[in-house]
Amino acid sequence: MLGKKISMTSQTLPSPRIPLHSCAALLDKLKWDYAQFEDGWTEYRTFNFVITAYHLYVDWIKSAGSRSQKLRKGIISAHPQGKLLFNTLRDITNATKHWKLDAENKGRQIVSEVTSPQIADWNAYFNSGPVVYVTVGTARPSMSELADMTVKCLNWIVNGTNSSIPADIEDGLNTIFRPLIV
Repeated sequence: MLGKKISMTSQTLPSPRIPLHSCAALLDKLKWDYAQFEDGWTEYRTFNFVITAYHLYVDWIKSAGSRSQKLRKGIISAHPQGKLLFNTLRDITNATKHWKLDAENKGRQIVSEVTSPQIADWNAYFNSGPVVYVTVGTARPSMSELADMTVKCLNWIVNGTNSSIPADIEDGLNTIFRPLIV
């Protein structure tokens, strides 16, 4: 019909997503981001990793996760250092993606510093090369420690079979947020 206007609402349009259709698919993308660190810790690689990790945790599992994935996310969220890990990613993601934290996020901010890439521990000296460090309270984990623990936690949330945090993840969470000894 000539002259008839067709009205298209957001209800009739499909979601304009890149074809990643599951939490497992986004976890695979995160693991790919993590593997990129083998070629060095750049700001671009860190940006991609942190944003993918945080949004897998906060958005994808909530919207596309199975009941057991949501259960395991709740278990990690209830663990004090698990909560600290993902709140650290929240601060870095939101401040980086939006340039600065808005008033709501500023009020719950826990990260007080993110450094430029540097060598400030033995792991960076012998293995990873210059890396970003993040100050959270009295702890100062490296981005390589945070990234490694993030992949382990998200892998357990997405692919785990048990409903208790594995010992290696529990130990790792407790280790990366240990108080900095000066």
